[in-house]
Amino acid sequence: MSVPRHLALVLCAATLPLAANAGAWKQPVDTGFSSTSFSLRRTDQGLVSEFGYYRDFGISTGFDLGIDLNHQQSHPTRQSGHMMLFARLPLYQDTNTRKIAAEFALGGNHANLQWHPMYRFTLSIGNSKATNAGHLWGNLDLIYEQRGDTPHPQWKLNGNLGLDGNRRVSPLLQVETSFGPETDFNYAIIPSLRINLSELFRAGKPHFENSDLTIGLEYRHENTQSFGVKIALWQRF
Repeated sequence: MSVPRHLALVLCAATLPLAANAGAWKQPVDTGFSSTSFSLRRTDQGLVSEFGYYRDFGISTGFDLGIDLNHQQSHPTRQSGHMMLFARLPLYQDTNTRKIAAEFALGGNHANLQWHPMYRFTLSIGNSKATNAGHLWGNLDLIYEQRGDTPHPQWKLNGNLGLDGNRRVSPLLQVETSFGPETDFNYAIIPSLRINLSELFRAGKPHFENSDLTIGLEYRHENTQSFGVKIALWQRF
């Protein structure tokens, strides 16, 4: 598949009638969202494990605050990751469907625990539409990222498309891309099933309230191809 076709796949998330819990969606005051994820991929160099944690909270009607953590290990001596704090500013929040927000994140990234400063700007666009099966939603993130250990910035274009409803299991598609000067075009495609734990454990399980478990297959192309699984726990509070 060519690069333009990959980009077209991501851009579909913006053109389809796309409510999400992050990205373009401003959190109501005193509420928040968290995602804890783990993935394991097999590459030509062996197994790669990746841990991610994301949490945001509605501080006021004007902005959210959050944290974004990531750690990847491909060998006992080969590690990388980042730790960032971010602020989300709502630019347009239509009460019915369309959402637009901007984020500024500041923190650091590391390679084998050698830390460097890092910053990131994100523009997010989301949309949703009621259907007979539930709310069809999607979110598109355009990201400008500068890491202290690289001479050039990196651009990312990520899309999410899913279905919200009272059903126990719903489909979810995530597409991630990255590109920039003197770097190859990299991408990942992650089709998943989103399991509504509130519906699955209706009786006597209050700690599963407002929680979802996503289980997906991950295909990633970063210089080499890799296949794996990704599991994430979403919680709203």
